[in-house]
Parts: sequence; C-alpha cells; structure tokens
Amino acid sequence: MKYRTPIGLWRPVSAVQVGLNDPAWQPLGNTPCFPAWASGHATFAGAWEAVLTDVFETGRIPFTASTDDPKSPVKNRTFSSFQQAAEEDANSRLWDGVHYRWDAVDGLQPGRNVGTYVVQHELQPF
Repeated sequence: MKYRTPIGLWRPVSAVQVGLNDPAWQPLGNTPCFPAWASGHATFAGAWEAVLTDVFETGRIPFTASTDDPKSPVKNRTFSSFQQAAEEDANSRLWDGVHYRWDAVDGLQPGRNVGTYVVQHELQPF
C-alpha cells in the first residue's frame, strides 16, 4: 500500500518543520524513511484484532497489556475489547508524531481483511 498510492504526503515531522516553519520540533518516535500512508502499525493491529476475535469467538474480552519500555510513563493498559486495543495501537503512531489520523484509520481495515483471510485460509483446525 505504501508504494502503490499516488499521494505523496509529508510525514508530520516534515509538515511541522518545513510547512509550519518550526525546524526545532521533533516527534516522540523515530520517523521511518518510507511513505506514511497507510500505517503499518495500524495494519498489524487490525490483523491481530481479526485473528483474536475469530480464535476467541468474540472481540469483547477484557485484558491488561503491559510494557517493560523504561521510557513509557504508563506500564499497564486495560482494554475492554480487541477492537479498542487495535484502535489505540493505531493511534499511538499519531502521538509519536510519525503518522496522521488518516494513516491510522486507513490501515486498520486492510489489516482486518488480512486477518480474516488468514483465519479462513491458514488457521485450520487439526
């Protein structure tokens, strides 16, 4: 998807530094050197959501995820569903400063489609 789009958008870091003339602004995360649309993190999250929803036969399973990242101010996050976690994962790249909202939104559905395909064609019962 990243190389099959006719849209050549700046990443947020370039939009702020060049477009808004604020060269000192830095994103929270490292900015990849490839196109922003669509977010790979969002795509992975959508696939993860689709597979787990199928495996557990519901997406509404509360769970808590944790991180050991020493830079993270929050160590544990509790979610009410796989969808909620996938959407937060997709949006996390906005807060990092490496994606726009539409990158996240547009990445979730192709990921869900991939997850559904994997479930239907690859995850077969023994």
